[in-house]
Amino acid sequence: MPNEVSRRQFLRSGLATAAGAALFGLGFAPKAAAGIYTPGTYTAVSRGKVSDVTVTMTFDADSITDVKVDVSGETQGIGAAIGEKMEQALLAGQTWEIDGVTGATETSDAVRKAAAACVAQATGSEVIIEDNRPTANADWLGEEPEVPEESITAEFECDVLVVGAGTSGSFAACAAVEEGAKTILIERFNHDMASGIRDTLAACGSKQQLADGDDVDKERAINHLCNWSQGYTRRSLARLWADNSGETMDWFTDRLAEGGVRFLHEIDDHELPSNYEFLDVGHSTQYSDVMYYAQLSMDKLLDYATPLGLEIHYETTMVKLEKDGERVCGIIAVNAEGEFVRYRTAKGVVVATGGYGANMEMVAALQPQTLEQICVNYNKSGSKGDGIKACLWAGAVMDTVHTPMIFDRGAVKPDQQGLPGQSVPGGWFWMGSQPFLKVNLRGERFMNEYQPYDYVLHQAAMQPAHTYVTVWDSTFESDIERFATHGCSRLYPHENGADPVFPMGMIVGMNEGLEAEGYIQRADTLEELAEKLNLPVETFMKTVERYNELAAKGEDEDFGKEGYRLSTLDSAPFFGTRQCGGYFICTMDGIQIDDNLHAIRADGSPIEGLYVVGDCSGNYFAGSYPNLMGGAAAGRSTTFGRLAGKFAAKGI
Repeated sequence: MPNEVSRRQFLRSGLATAAGAALFGLGFAPKAAAGIYTPGTYTAVSRGKVSDVTVTMTFDADSITDVKVDVSGETQGIGAAIGEKMEQALLAGQTWEIDGVTGATETSDAVRKAAAACVAQATGSEVIIEDNRPTANADWLGEEPEVPEESITAEFECDVLVVGAGTSGSFAACAAVEEGAKTILIERFNHDMASGIRDTLAACGSKQQLADGDDVDKERAINHLCNWSQGYTRRSLARLWADNSGETMDWFTDRLAEGGVRFLHEIDDHELPSNYEFLDVGHSTQYSDVMYYAQLSMDKLLDYATPLGLEIHYETTMVKLEKDGERVCGIIAVNAEGEFVRYRTAKGVVVATGGYGANMEMVAALQPQTLEQICVNYNKSGSKGDGIKACLWAGAVMDTVHTPMIFDRGAVKPDQQGLPGQSVPGGWFWMGSQPFLKVNLRGERFMNEYQPYDYVLHQAAMQPAHTYVTVWDSTFESDIERFATHGCSRLYPHENGADPVFPMGMIVGMNEGLEAEGYIQRADTLEELAEKLNLPVETFMKTVERYNELAAKGEDEDFGKEGYRLSTLDSAPFFGTRQCGGYFICTMDGIQIDDNLHAIRADGSPIEGLYVVGDCSGNYFAGSYPNLMGGAAAGRSTTFGRLAGKFAAKGI
């Protein structure tokens, strides 16, 4: 019999909005009696989502008297926003065992872990932290919950229900309401924790591309997608994107313009030689004109759709899909109060809940090879795989090739290196994709440093401890401008003036923070740099000598990198960082779908009333992400989100 859950059990399961506490298996109890502290101030550091989190606690003999939490290096608007709330909770609770903040789980966990260490110092207790490395759970899917009918406290009716207010869900909700359908959009987090819309979206045939004369031929784009996935991309879906993405970009451009935000096509220099084909399909939000916040683009769409009748329910999490016979007719969800509610739909449910990269147990089960490559997990907090599970329970099937999107932008400290089958947590090193000299732990060059982002990690996987070192000198800013990289690794404006995702000035600031934390090392000589990075000095110096020789020739005789992407190391100060794994953005495998974006069964038949889009959908990517096709994933999500909203509203 499927698991039957009560409201209380469901809340305790961690699927609702409250995060669980006491996660660390510490070998002492919270404060229970007076006079157990040694008065003083104690500090501890724990690794958060993208940075070190510092907690400083002051004690008198009987109580915690002051708490300071530094989460400034965490994700802006999410982890970096919870410091004051966690301070208040620790002080009010007089224990490290406090609830976390929904949407900022990893940062919350790090705060509790550091607070526990402070308490341990004040009590003289030993902190025993259990090994929390992810392990595979063969039963990651589990059984579909049964919710007792008497537990359901309210019902809502609509034509179309969209689950998830992210990149694909926001577009789906707008499209459905434009078609005149009564539409409800539910989002598991509150507004400020919602994931928002990605910055760069791919398209063919937009008005901007046609006007600037740099439109990408659709057949070329379709072939690029299909070839990159080794043929796993369903060609008809690639064509569906190519044929409809231009209209989606035009519509989005207009919506952003109404809100005072520019959205521009990106053009790069095709006269420069390149070992890898790149396609100018990217269109990106221009943050030089507006203040960035994660929900900016989402808000522009919801501000447009709400007057048309869109209803939005925040802090509402889908528990399961419901069916009338073989047709999906709605869902059961849990709301902000922890109550079960039912949504009945006349035309369809659009599942846009994201992938499963924030569910490490599921990652370990489906793609264990990825564990070796994760240095910084930047998956959206809601990407727990809940939507994928709900669809599987409803009879859908999933991709069998399980694929991460992971970029070579993780830094670790000079005394850290990978272990068999796993990486180590580190810092967010956005400059990691720049093609500076990279050497293994023996001080030897081992690759062409300008490859697709995850290819670099694949090359490193064959090196000692799958760890490598990137080095550069004081001329790095001019070097990077000359490198003229593509997609989100680009740090200077594109050839047509479109903004990069992050400008060079912001990266300089990020690097200064990494240097202060001990990730980036600085030295006045190359010999000193090698020593600081724990590299064999003699071998490293020979490698640099050879690399400088190749750079002077302008020809990479050893690994075939483009000549303009070579750079000399001769201007002090010199810099370097170890890299082990990368920046894990999302998973890209999901529920298999047909050309009308319905989830399909094992026999290929569609599940009526159930549409799946975004990172929880499949049949599109496999093996590796085509990062030289900027915005390929988010462009697919927005285009298919818009189509799903239309299809659902029309009952297609």
